[in-house]
Amino acid sequence: MKTIVEKWTTPNQYSFVSKRYNVKTDFVRSPEILMRTHAEYEISVLTNCSGKRFVGNTIENFTECDLFLIGPHLLHAVQPDDFERGDVITVRFLKEGFGSGFFDLPENEHIACLLHEARRGVAFASADVPQLYQKLQEMVSLTGFERMMAFFRLLHLMARNPHRRVLSSNGFSPLINPKDHETVNQTYEYIVNRFADHRITLGEISDYVNMSPTTFCRYFKKHFRKTFTTFLNEVRVGHACKMLQQTNKTVAEIAFASGYNQLTHFNRQFKRAVGYSPTAYRNNLSQQIT
Repeated sequence: MKTIVEKWTTPNQYSFVSKRYNVKTDFVRSPEILMRTHAEYEISVLTNCSGKRFVGNTIENFTECDLFLIGPHLLHAVQPDDFERGDVITVRFLKEGFGSGFFDLPENEHIACLLHEARRGVAFASADVPQLYQKLQEMVSLTGFERMMAFFRLLHLMARNPHRRVLSSNGFSPLINPKDHETVNQTYEYIVNRFADHRITLGEISDYVNMSPTTFCRYFKKHFRKTFTTFLNEVRVGHACKMLQQTNKTVAEIAFASGYNQLTHFNRQFKRAVGYSPTAYRNNLSQQIT
């Protein structure tokens, strides 16, 4: 993994920048995950694709559509499962681009709250993405005053959405030090490549990032706001959820493929994280489809 520090130049006639991407033609096909960071806020919507989303101290799976908002200097990345399909619209803006104190006005209080949450990343329920995606499509096709008003209507809808959720842990803050980028990226890389191996040990990952186990535990808790074991379980359970949605494999097969070598331990961790047993989770999905 490596971190790319990006900077978009806003055209003189616009107060924010929007771009469209096609996953097949525009995404960089790299053997490593490219983490990105920049000074702007960013709204990204992905359609017709699935994969993993990295934001702050979270790794989550998404299927078919995803919309998220991130704040300045927040590490993030998207890893598609299939580079042959998928479309992306990205909007970036600076809070100061609309004038000093604009979002502090009483009328913008709800949007100011959304932007505060964006420092840790915000995601939206998949059922709400089509409506927000439609507003994004309308916005990027407009110009001038109509474009700006469409942008604020979009922020208003996002800020009033009751199903949005903050991604990174409470107290998490963006990384500014490039050296921290390197260590966190190494940690991400190790977990993404090895989470399915139930033999992962604290000693192995601390050696991988050139730290003692004690130092690594302190470092991880400081920057991820959770323990390494908790984070690893979140990634494994997230992978299991995706397999329960997209495959017909048995719960035991999914447990093993997600890094658990004991079915009872998997069931316990899954229910603790999701609130349902793996079987109940799959049954609920089937009922929603029918």
